[in-house]
Amino acid sequence: RAIQSIPRKSSPGASDPLVTLTMDESYPLKITFREMRESGAREIPIYCRDYRCGHHVETNADGWADDVRLSDIGPRFVCERCGQRSAEVRPNFEPAKMGDNPG
Repeated sequence: RAIQSIPRKSSPGASDPLVTLTMDESYPLKITFREMRESGAREIPIYCRDYRCGHHVETNADGWADDVRLSDIGPRFVCERCGQRSAEVRPNFEPAKMGDNPG
């Protein structure tokens, strides 16, 4: 794996020091895992935040609680290749099907 997760709890709580990280403009609030699953996505690609590195992995999202936002877990990752802390986490939606509309 190119990116390693910092240990996480099944549902973040007040005692989890990583939950108290401040968010800035580079970390926009994203959808929750519940919203992502309801949209049909189950996998999340996790990209290194360093544009010069560009490494990524894809993992199943079922391990995170429904109320956790994708933007909440980005700061918890460290790239194993370059050491950059933080990652870009996105839902992996199925591509749109073209030409299926008979209208």
